[in-house]
Amino acid sequence: MTNSIDEDGQPFRIAARAMRQLGAELITSDEMALYELIKNAFDARSPRAKVAISAPADAGAVALVREQLLGEKLSKVAALERLEKAVSMDLDLDQRAQVLDLFKENSATRDDLAQCIEKFLLEDYWIQISDSGEGMSASNLQNRFMVVGTPNKFLDKKTRKKGEHLVLGEKGIGRLSMMKLGDIAIVQSKTEGERYWHSITFDWRKFDDPAAYLGEVKFHVVRGQSDAPEVQGTVITIRGLIANWSATKVQAFLNKFIRRLQDPVSSRKRPYPIDVLLNGHRLPIVPLPRWLTDCAQFRTEISYTPGDSANLVALRRDLTWKSSTSAESRSWTLEEISREAGVPIEICRRLGPFSVSCLWFNRSLIHGGIEHSKKKILDELNVWCGGFAIYRDGFRVGQTGGMDDDWLEWDAKALRTKGFTLNRYQTVGSVNISSETNPYLVDAANRERLVSCPEQDLLVTLLGDVIVRDLRAHIDAVKQLEVKHAIEEESTDESLRKSEDSLRQTLRNVEEIGRSIPAAKPKVDEIRRALQGQVEYVETIRNALQLARETRVELLELANIGLVVEIVVHELTRLTQKTGELLSDLKKAEGTSSAMVSLVDNLQSQITATNKRIRSIDVMSPSGRNRKERYDVIAQARTVVSGFDARFKRHQIEFELTVDGEDPAGRRLDVQLVRGLIAQVLENLLTNSVYWVQQSLREPEVVRCMSVDIDSKAFAITVSDNGPGIDPAYREDVFKPYFTTRKRGKGLGLYIARELVEYHGGKLYLDSTSDVDGRLRTFVLELPREG
Repeated sequence: MTNSIDEDGQPFRIAARAMRQLGAELITSDEMALYELIKNAFDARSPRAKVAISAPADAGAVALVREQLLGEKLSKVAALERLEKAVSMDLDLDQRAQVLDLFKENSATRDDLAQCIEKFLLEDYWIQISDSGEGMSASNLQNRFMVVGTPNKFLDKKTRKKGEHLVLGEKGIGRLSMMKLGDIAIVQSKTEGERYWHSITFDWRKFDDPAAYLGEVKFHVVRGQSDAPEVQGTVITIRGLIANWSATKVQAFLNKFIRRLQDPVSSRKRPYPIDVLLNGHRLPIVPLPRWLTDCAQFRTEISYTPGDSANLVALRRDLTWKSSTSAESRSWTLEEISREAGVPIEICRRLGPFSVSCLWFNRSLIHGGIEHSKKKILDELNVWCGGFAIYRDGFRVGQTGGMDDDWLEWDAKALRTKGFTLNRYQTVGSVNISSETNPYLVDAANRERLVSCPEQDLLVTLLGDVIVRDLRAHIDAVKQLEVKHAIEEESTDESLRKSEDSLRQTLRNVEEIGRSIPAAKPKVDEIRRALQGQVEYVETIRNALQLARETRVELLELANIGLVVEIVVHELTRLTQKTGELLSDLKKAEGTSSAMVSLVDNLQSQITATNKRIRSIDVMSPSGRNRKERYDVIAQARTVVSGFDARFKRHQIEFELTVDGEDPAGRRLDVQLVRGLIAQVLENLLTNSVYWVQQSLREPEVVRCMSVDIDSKAFAITVSDNGPGIDPAYREDVFKPYFTTRKRGKGLGLYIARELVEYHGGKLYLDSTSDVDGRLRTFVLELPREG
């Protein structure tokens, strides 16, 4: 027994307007609609597809003229002037003349002109998609094309044999794209061997009747003109266009969709199978240009091939930097992927093979040239960037890989990631999948992305997390190298410039001293020759810098040498300046000639000491700086320290050199090292200590003290002083570039010294053992071990 009012039941009835809503939901934009109709042409086995667009004038401006004519708000003369301005600039002279003549010939009255414009908007604005594919017979037009959601393509895929034509679509909704483009669609089609074309004219406005049901809206298949039996294909003409397809809109469509319809970074280049015409003029469809590819900082190739064994490599990444000739590789096994993605291995196997190509651009490093300006390069990059676009069976899935679709959530993750970023704005990439080997990865109903499923989620995890993490790590590492490289180069340049300025001032000071004491001329000449030698030292470093800009090691050593030379030369400038002041005071006080000569003698001895300091860091031979040799490190430490004797005396600093805490007399410690390494680091540490003990002392001490101890067992050298010390919170910060608490300090000395030591296999750090006041005062240089 049933309580149903209707014993036979009642099927759903669908309102006609639901068709409009369905089309609007599934086909989200004009561009996607055109894109769908193009793909349908290839599904029909057409070797090419042609899109012709007729838009002879700005449709919005023309429609406004008509409206104002009907409202009598515009005169005929003014209307004709406005219409002339609205005519598209891309028309040739004959086309432009035809359009303007049409308006003039039909402008007897306002109403005549308004009717002419109405007909013009209906007949002269259209989009036509044509192909030479299999076509459709009258029966197929009626029984297949008129069925929304027809399963024919889906069944064709299921029964397709290997090597046969691959169908791109399968849902049977692509035909709804026509109503997205315009109110009227005329579909004409013919199969090979048939005599006649057959057509259907769709007036989509019939679906707007709120009282009509879907089954009540009917269209008829009619027979058209005859044609040769061998002719086949389909022509779809859309009229009553909804959008204004201006030249700007068409070009945007070309850049955003058509140029990217095929994989832009594929090494396999095919002839482009689409023709686009605007007002009868073919538009160029330019692939990704080689000159843009050459601007990429790196190229990555990724392949995913899951096998039966969980321990075999399933994911492989090969990355080639711009200046490199070989790729850096990394691989993951199926088990590692399962663990990182947090999914069962079976899901990893169900995600079939895919490949990825990616170009990454550092926009700040892009520089234009004569042929291609920086703006041109960046404008072209803006067309192609957007991350990874999905190419399924060779054609792009929706808007993936564009700036409108962050399907991998790269940008959101980039904002949460420290270090140098990788985002869609810098990346041009493609993911290639096949419906044969990846049956679980299918287009969503709106064709804009893939349907969410475990396999699609895994694809997103692999590309959005695993691979992105890996690429970002590489970018961060290279960025750090670039920053270090820039700092080292900049530091060397600045040091050389300051040294040159100081040497010029020093030479001027010496010339003044020579003029003041004629009796000391021979000594002054010797001083001048010594200083000229230092000028040559600086020039040697500058030449070496020019040769070594591409070699990180050279730049590191040159930067450190540059800092030391800058310090020494600066001391010379102050020394000669002070000597000149003392000589001036003596002359005013009518001092003896012998006293003046004594001052010059002292100057000469101190210049000799500074030359000794410079020689100890081995700047003269750029080719010899990386050569290891056996020498006595204790003797070298004595040499370096002796170069500071005058400064220690001048600033009243008590200094002690020890070995294992004892007097080094008679001791020897041989090392196999690059000779300049220890000298350069000691120069830096001693110079810093001399400065700081002049600022303040550890309470309650009143005598400035510095010490160097060589630990023969630990193979380490420590440098200590009783200056103000360093807060333990800054123990690592003092080695960071540009960190400094001293006035006019660069903050580069310790940074470059540590970089240099670590490159040669040693360590440089601040001892964590604090004094009673909690401050740190001892630097430790651990020497690299032999072998």
